[in-house]
Amino acid sequence: MTRPSPSALEHWRGVVEAIAREAAQLVLAGFRNDVAVTKKGPIDLVTQYDLESERLIRERLAAALPGHRIVGEESDPQGEGELVWFVDPIDGTTNFAHGHPFFCVSIGLFQNATPLVGVLDAPALGLRWSAHAGGGATRNGAPIRVSERASLADSLCATGFAYDRWQAIDDNLAEHDAFVKCTRGIRRCGSAALDLALTAEGTYDLYWEQSLKPWDMAAGLVLVHEAGGMLSDYLGQATRPEAGQVVASNGLVHAEALATLAAARRSRGLPAGGTRR
Repeated sequence: MTRPSPSALEHWRGVVEAIAREAAQLVLAGFRNDVAVTKKGPIDLVTQYDLESERLIRERLAAALPGHRIVGEESDPQGEGELVWFVDPIDGTTNFAHGHPFFCVSIGLFQNATPLVGVLDAPALGLRWSAHAGGGATRNGAPIRVSERASLADSLCATGFAYDRWQAIDDNLAEHDAFVKCTRGIRRCGSAALDLALTAEGTYDLYWEQSLKPWDMAAGLVLVHEAGGMLSDYLGQATRPEAGQVVASNGLVHAEALATLAAARRSRGLPAGGTRR
């Protein structure tokens, strides 16, 4: 299959911006509203708003873009083909359930390993990020670029911790401790999609995490790519949503970040390549 035309990607971006906004408003109606919570795991939560948001997104995507494949967090994949929409109806469900505003609707399009369209809508923050291949990235309609800080010592970083961290040996604590010692600071949003968006806009200079799901990463990867950033796995090789592992940066601190990750993991006797999905 050939790559979609720039005009098609721009059109799809607009369609998905509208879908994400509708889903985000649905989700916002439940925010800080005594939402019932179900556990998928000890600390992996789901609410009725996750389910309703994904249902809405799937229906709108299927109607507007028939023939595209849809892979979401809460339901089985639907459709066939190389064009795949990765849907996270609420990235940051734990935040949402606890009344913390760092959550978003995240929708990203990939063709095999090629990032094509990414849209994030964070309704409690009043922020929307959007990008398509060759069309750049925006926040609330204004163009964004990655930062220009050139050393980890001057960098603000972000990371997250997997749901299995209570039992896992490969728990990101060694990496976290290493970056605490050599950066300006580390933040944790509790949403991989928002961490990537904040890297794309230059708030963060670096974000790393593993054991992610494709819908956690897809839209944010498009944003970082279109904002001029660098993306890889822990070994510096190309990454994609299905890999479940990412190092995202402004490019200037990438090599230093990879070296820091490698040294931290080596100190704990962990494999350099880390944990992948």
